[in-house]
Amino acid sequence: MLLQLSRLYYSLYFLVTLLMIAYKSTKGNLTEAEAPLAISLALTAGSGLLAAYFLLWQTLVLWMDSVLSAVLLVLHGLEAILQVVVIAAFVR
Repeated sequence: MLLQLSRLYYSLYFLVTLLMIAYKSTKGNLTEAEAPLAISLALTAGSGLLAAYFLLWQTLVLWMDSVLSAVLLVLHGLEAILQVVVIAAFVR
């Protein structure tokens, strides 16, 4: 019986999530508020420092640590660049 209820719940959950994604994509950041982006940029910088710690300043850095941290730093760098571009576009 729980299996049937779970199947019904997950089907409903999937449909509601899909509808919320469609709703959120039309809303987005239409207010063009710089404050949430600036906060996100600051959090990205903090997360980048933590990734740099895992890459450079740990006691024992394995090869896989280096790869994962380097990829994470690249992604944070791209994210920060895009955030700065969007903030600049909003300011104009």
